[in-house]
Amino acid sequence: MLGVLRTRGDTSVTSRDRFQRLVDSVRSYRIALKASGKYGRSIKLRRMGRSREALEVARQGLLLLSDPVVRRQEGPEGSGVVCRTLQVERLAHELGDPGAGERDLADAVAFLRSMPTPAKGEVAELKRDWLPYFEARLSSLVGSSGG
Repeated sequence: MLGVLRTRGDTSVTSRDRFQRLVDSVRSYRIALKASGKYGRSIKLRRMGRSREALEVARQGLLLLSDPVVRRQEGPEGSGVVCRTLQVERLAHELGDPGAGERDLADAVAFLRSMPTPAKGEVAELKRDWLPYFEARLSSLVGSSGG
């Protein structure tokens, strides 16, 4: 029988709620792993000179991450959104195609902004090099749509 658990601040959370959150977390992570496979495939295709296919596969990865259960601002999923968005942007620019969508850019910006300022190594480099780019792209999309 699933009962009620007491937490700080007299907020009650049922064990069923906790279990559902756990199930949702596992589902989100599994989807992120599938999207990660698409990212790897996209990189491989690009290296083989098949940029058009690489772009399609990268877009498929972002599409997987658009599932409502995916926690796009959590660690693995958020970094997945950033990396897939980056890959789509690179390839789209190379091919003269439209880049990532507004939601993907907005979530990439939010995730990069949430990274600690004193970040080091690749994390700091990613934030320094891509946050301004994603912000500018998002601004251009929002400005052109009248939103």
